[in-house]
This record gives sequence, C-alpha cells and structure tokens, in this order.
Amino acid sequence: MSDDRPGEPADEGAGTPDESADAPKPPLPRAAVGPSPVAQVATAAVVVVVLVVLGVVFLVQGGGKKSALPEQDIDTVPTAPSSGFQPSRADPLPPLPSIPASLCPKAPLKKPLTVLTFNIHHGATKDEHLQLGRIGTEIKTWDPDIVLLQEVDQGRSRTGGIQQAEALAKATDLTWVYGGNQRSRGSGPIGNAILSRFPVVEWHNTLLPIASGREQRGLLHAVINVDGTEISAYATHFDHASGVARLAQARTTIKVLAADPRPKILAGDLNTGPGGAPIRALRSAGLGDAWAVGSGAGNTVPARNPRNRIDYVLHDGWFTPLQAVVLASGVSDHRAVWTRLEFRQELGCFKVGG
Repeated sequence: MSDDRPGEPADEGAGTPDESADAPKPPLPRAAVGPSPVAQVATAAVVVVVLVVLGVVFLVQGGGKKSALPEQDIDTVPTAPSSGFQPSRADPLPPLPSIPASLCPKAPLKKPLTVLTFNIHHGATKDEHLQLGRIGTEIKTWDPDIVLLQEVDQGRSRTGGIQQAEALAKATDLTWVYGGNQRSRGSGPIGNAILSRFPVVEWHNTLLPIASGREQRGLLHAVINVDGTEISAYATHFDHASGVARLAQARTTIKVLAADPRPKILAGDLNTGPGGAPIRALRSAGLGDAWAVGSGAGNTVPARNPRNRIDYVLHDGWFTPLQAVVLASGVSDHRAVWTRLEFRQELGCFKVGG
C-alpha cells in the first residue's frame, strides 16, 4: 500500500543514484507586470460606458416592472363620462381645473339647445283617430332644435302605410332619421325618430335586449353638427311591462353612451318613475336629469290628467339645463317634455372617472 497522502502526487524516481541534491533549482515564476495607469483609466471608462448603456436600456424597458398604466382592453367599454355636477336652480358651478384648450371642442355652441322628447302614439288619438298633421303642428309650434320621438310608424297599414318620420320632418322643416324595431305580420316597423334643425352627419340604430315574448326596442343615435361641434342625440323607448327588460336596456344604453366621446343627450319614454332601477342606473353612470330645473313632478301620463313621470331628457356633463316644462298634446296619450340646455365647454373639456 502506498503511503502517499491523499491529494499529493507520488515522488517518481525518488532516491535514484543519478539524481544530485545540488542540482540547480528552476527559477521561481516572476509576477506579471500590472497594467499601466493609462490602461487602467481606459478600462474604467469602458466599464462606465457599458453600465450607462445598460441603465438606459433598463429604464426604457420600464426597469423590468409593469407599467403603472393598465393595458387597454379593447373589449371593455370605459366608464360613462360625467362632470359629477348635478345642477339645480341655485347651485353654483363646481371649481374647474386648468385644462389645455386642445382637449375642448373647436367652438362652443352659439346659443342653448332646445330639445323635445315626445311619444306620439303613432300620431293617433286614444280612439285611434289618426291626426299626424296635428302632431306636426304641435312640434313646429314648440320650436325645438332637436326632437326625439317614440312610437313612430313606418309603412304600417294602421297609419296609411306612410313613413311618419319623413312626413313630420316635412311638416316641421327639420332633418330626420328613423330606427325601426318591431315588425308584425309583414307590416312595417314601429320605432324611434330624431328630427333636427342642424345637419345629421351619421346615425345608427342599436337593438336593445328584450325579455321573452316582449317587443323589440331600440336606441337610435344621431350625430348632429351644431355650429361646428358634433353632439350625439339618442332616442329610446324602454319596455313597458318588464322591469327586467328595462334594466337590461338601461345597462346596454350606458355601454353605448360610454363608448361615445361626444357631448350626449338621451331622451325618451323610459316607462319607469324617477326612483326606478333603470333611472338610478343611468344617473349613476353620470347622466343628469334636465327636470332638475323643472317645476312640479314633471308627470307625463296619462295625457289628460298625468299622474306618472316616465318621459325624460337626460344629459351628460357637457350640458347644464336652463328650463324644463311639460307640454300637453291634443292627440297623443303622452305629454311632451321640452327643455333648453346650455353647452358648458369648460365642464365638457376635462375627463372624469376611471
């Protein structure tokens, strides 16, 4: 057995007679010559430059951390815009932040907008006596800038097969668009219409959710150019019998309005009182009620002796209501709601909400 220590090599040829103790020993290894001061400075400079470059890359890429701003989900409708301001006769305007003018519309409206919502009951009296011409006269007398109509027939036999929206536009000298929702036994639809004193630059009709067996309802949208500023007007008519359907229709309406960056007005027969779930949902989404400046309860049905309020003009934070009244019709089973809205550029400019 070898006595070599573990890890140490054995002495090869130890004690051989040709090996002399006085043999010259190999020279010790000399220490390597260190870099000159100039080389050291150059090396340090290179290291600093590399570190600076890596630091810049790190910062540009966000330091390896996620951005503080969440990624935009294209399938998610943003929260409905709102000024957070609920106007009344006496309340002052809220304080306004400093906002770049580029975020505001090109020009404010030259004067307040007069807006009318009216369920015309297809232009017929309670006993189905057709008086569409008289409806046209009433609208023209009230002199609105924008009219949002419900229960408007198109080509239905009960109303002579005519396009009622077009006929009313001719009678009032206004521009018109129509959104039909319900068809019955091959007859024409019933739907909403929008009449405007100003040019309509685009329009679209969205079908709303319905409860089983219920009538189809819609949300008619018109983009209107008012003195160089585009605003959105929405006319709708919620289900009259199903609370579940009304709430679903209100929620869909909120999503549509939330995706629209323009100043907005929503009006129509919502078939629920001011305390109903659909109205609460719309108000929670940031819409104001023009009747905040009205007098009394604002009841609209039944027409002869109204006891319930189901017709509304709602608006977003771009507008402040100045006047609101209920107008009696000699034909329809609803009274109309007439409002005057002031365009508030400074309220509409800044973004609120998430």
